[in-house]
Amino acid sequence: MRSFKLTFITPLFSKGAYEDKPEIRASSIRGQLRWWFRALGGSSSDESRIFGAISSKQAHREQTLASKVVVRVSDIEGEPMKFPTLPHKEGGASAPKTAFSPNTSCLVHILERLGGLRGDERKLFDKALQAWLLLGSLGLRSTRAGGNFIWESVSTDIWSPPNNSSDYNEKVSGLLNGTSIKARLLLQTYNNAEDARYDISDTIGGKNDNRGANSLRLVRYPLGNFKPRKTSPLRFRIVQFNDGFRIVAIWDGRDNITLNRDGDLNEAVKLLKGANKKIGVLMSDASFGQS
Repeated sequence: MRSFKLTFITPLFSKGAYEDKPEIRASSIRGQLRWWFRALGGSSSDESRIFGAISSKQAHREQTLASKVVVRVSDIEGEPMKFPTLPHKEGGASAPKTAFSPNTSCLVHILERLGGLRGDERKLFDKALQAWLLLGSLGLRSTRAGGNFIWESVSTDIWSPPNNSSDYNEKVSGLLNGTSIKARLLLQTYNNAEDARYDISDTIGGKNDNRGANSLRLVRYPLGNFKPRKTSPLRFRIVQFNDGFRIVAIWDGRDNITLNRDGDLNEAVKLLKGANKKIGVLMSDASFGQS
């Protein structure tokens, strides 16, 4: 068993059965791991062998392939409070929801069964796990820095979190090499994570921004969309180093999944910068998305 302690640095909007009782669910973490597994090029057959699957190909009856990996969550320490899901807005427009507050912590345990992972299976799973720890998040607004965390290994010394930008960039570069995922550590350092989340959340194309929405439509909604529903291929993660907090911009370049092209990222950065949005300026300064 491998265990990691997560300490959240931004509100975790992870709704349970009740609107006012957030939960940290093992199934949600499994979902994140599966997303990163596919994003990094893992095949559907490998995903089924590692994470399990339900098949109905044989005699029209469902057959279950059990997962070799079990995720468990324990030792949750934190209090639910109301936080804005849109921190750049005020009052009701900020869409406040109950969430676990920053400094909430928990233990995540990764267990293996049915003979465990073997050979390439372990390499593929570990790559997805490391990508989630370094680049991923959890819960609602996860593409906009909701549910961001710092982490540490509590059961083994095989991995340790990077404590500076050079170490972080080296690890991320190794993970993403040969994949369709791009990531760039932006240049500004923040004193607290909520200021960074504010800048990430303040974009264009919202409910009352028809001009921005029309511009984004022409480049296939690179920031995501509600109607039609589309997850943003441009996502952000806040990381913490010894000198403060930094934003990581991440682009899902799987055009067969997102229906976006690399040029759409460039256009998104231009649109955000042209609208004087801080996140657009930061991405432009870091040459993220520029051909």
